Amino acid sequence: MLVYNLFIFCVALLLYVDYATNLKIRYKTQKLNINSLAIFLALSTIMIFAGLRYEIGYDYPKYLAGFLFDSELEHWEPLFNFFMRLIREVNFGLDSQAVLLFFSVLTLSVVYVAVKKFSSYYRTSILLYLLIPALYLNSFSVIRQGIAMAILFYALYYLTVKIDRRKYLLLGFVAFLFHYSSIFVVITYLSFEHLFNRTYSWIVYMSGIAISLFLYVTHVGRLVVLALPGHFSVYTQWDFKVSILKLLIVNAFFIFLMLQKKQFVHTRFQRYALNSMFLATIIFNMFADLVFVTRIAQYFLIVEIVLVPMYIYSFKSKLKQQVVLVGFITYYLFNFDYALYRDMQYNTGNQKHFLVPYENYLTGNVKSDKQKYQQQWIEYWHKIGVLK
Repeated sequence: MLVYNLFIFCVALLLYVDYATNLKIRYKTQKLNINSLAIFLALSTIMIFAGLRYEIGYDYPKYLAGFLFDSELEHWEPLFNFFMRLIREVNFGLDSQAVLLFFSVLTLSVVYVAVKKFSSYYRTSILLYLLIPALYLNSFSVIRQGIAMAILFYALYYLTVKIDRRKYLLLGFVAFLFHYSSIFVVITYLSFEHLFNRTYSWIVYMSGIAISLFLYVTHVGRLVVLALPGHFSVYTQWDFKVSILKLLIVNAFFIFLMLQKKQFVHTRFQRYALNSMFLATIIFNMFADLVFVTRIAQYFLIVEIVLVPMYIYSFKSKLKQQVVLVGFITYYLFNFDYALYRDMQYNTGNQKHFLVPYENYLTGNVKSDKQKYQQQWIEYWHKIGVLK
């Protein structure tokens, strides 16, 4: 856990330098802005930390097998398939590690461009993206969904700020080619625009939460997944449930923002974002006994990284902004460390795909023996039925 916290500290420090410094360094006839260098180093650190992770992420063996065998690529979406084949041919000697590095750079680049479009609070947004476990940490595993989610997040700009549904559909189609589940998000936003573009009374929001929790307790969510066509029923085979503490935290957090909505929810984007978080909470509640299914909620949850900074900086007093910012960072840091703690509880030492301990491709002996465990990975996933 220490490595992850040091990583967060370093990135946060660089983001602060970007915010607070306007110094320039002159080299011969060129001038270099310190803040430009700081944000470049912050983004590079984030990309490298994720891109050079070694044998981390519960889908790691799946992507390793896809890099090694054509038979596994056949099960994946066409655009991801294309890039995987391209990386096979051009990987600069990194082999399968190039897959993680490429998609780490691509995903964060799209997220960064998106937050810059939505608001000027991009530094806080980037920090929250790192601290929300369902976003950055989860992208260590769900690579295809991670890039699809980033693209749809960017696409939301064309539904909420600069209305251009053709561009939204085009970006939605690109996301679909990375992960088929994204079609659900595209259809939801387009079909219910009038519902997303308004706010509701606390009674409506609380009723929705209560109903979704009832559906969780009565296992209706599991029945819904079993009734879906395709391979979705495989998710019911694993007994991984959302912890009660996590369930309470997610619901309490949305309720807090919902009660504050009059202070900061005024624009079309802000209304969309609040209702997206509401829908994410409903999905999270309903499928809480099927952790892998709750991943669909992440498509809607990502707006949180822009909405929360808008709330923080809605206070006119600088002191209030700083106090609220520290409060939120403390909250998010608790969630971040709690996710790592839960990961440690699952890690029995039999498999190496957990987040803790963090291993880097460039350290120790892993570079010279970088595929030492590939056969064990593949055999393990064949055994539990993930790979056919």
